[in-house]
Amino acid sequence: MPGRVPQRWAATRMGLEEFLRRVAEREGASLDQAREHAAAVFATLREAITDKEFFDVTVQLPDEYRAMLPRP
Repeated sequence: MPGRVPQRWAATRMGLEEFLRRVAEREGASLDQAREHAAAVFATLREAITDKEFFDVTVQLPDEYRAMLPRP
């Protein structure tokens, strides 16, 4: 069906530590490195999209992610 996201790509709500653990596992990196890399991705996203788009994306994240988000 057009517009449907395949189940393997469907969003899964997870806490920050679980997210970072998965990033570290996929990268073969430490948790500290995963935290730095995830913060870099958020910073790049912040620069690449509008303020509204960034808000729309990040407002859906659990509160514990806020510390990783770049300031405007």
